[in-house]
Amino acid sequence: GVCSSQMALTLLGGPNRLNPKNVHQRPTVALLCGPHVKGAQGISCGRHLANHEVHVILFLPNFVKMLESITNELMLFSKTGGKQVASVKDLPDTPVDLVINCLDCHENAFLRDQPWYRAVVDWANQNRAPVLSIDPPVDGFEQAIDAKWSLALGLPLPLGDCAGRVYLCDIGIPKRVFQEVGIKYHSPFGSKFVIPLHST
Repeated sequence: GVCSSQMALTLLGGPNRLNPKNVHQRPTVALLCGPHVKGAQGISCGRHLANHEVHVILFLPNFVKMLESITNELMLFSKTGGKQVASVKDLPDTPVDLVINCLDCHENAFLRDQPWYRAVVDWANQNRAPVLSIDPPVDGFEQAIDAKWSLALGLPLPLGDCAGRVYLCDIGIPKRVFQEVGIKYHSPFGSKFVIPLHST
């Protein structure tokens, strides 16, 4: 959540726009989350953004049973002043400053067949706001929402053309974990938590 929120804050204008004295130009972010671990990570991102005076509108569909990680993050998010909605009708009619896409997960492609998923994808594609995708699906899976930027977590995966400019986020995987799975790893991050993987 922290890395993706730092990237989002930069994309929203950084210190120029997010100045405590500049309360009249609070940016608006639509955060689109699915009912899975990546959705919980997205809610964490939204909490951090809301703590930095970003107006966050969190879309999360209603499910009878939610993962514990989602309910924990929702409890924290509810204390930020951000807005949570479960219906596409409650998303803004006007363009927002940024859409953060956390709808897809690598495990359950069946979510794409759900009516709520198709409706929120249509909303995002019609909103015309730039999109940041967090941990998008690998190449071969159609990305329903074209992203201007994508944030890969830990290691870069092969992403399709719809991923836009790709960044890599350090999620704190210890070097020994890479060794145990046979990956020769040297951290590319230096002092940063997010680095570009495209030529700048």
